[in-house]
Amino acid sequence: MSGVEASKEPKEPQVHACTSCVKTVLQTFTHFQEQIAQLRQEKASLQKALRKLDEEHEEQKQAMAKEIRTLKEHLALLKKNSETHI
Repeated sequence: MSGVEASKEPKEPQVHACTSCVKTVLQTFTHFQEQIAQLRQEKASLQKALRKLDEEHEEQKQAMAKEIRTLKEHLALLKKNSETHI
């Protein structure tokens, strides 16, 4: 040859796929799938709770706005009555 030695090893390394390694990978994959499912359920539950809190917050805002309007009207009546008594 021209001074370059050709390697007798295959260009791509052999894939190591012993039974123990495959089982470990499958167990890890299954564990991650279970975690993903659990996290999705938790996310859905948290989103539902957040929507409920948002609705309650909106109801409270509306109730407070109504109370403020009522108090303003009452205050206006009090001012009007106090001006007529003077």
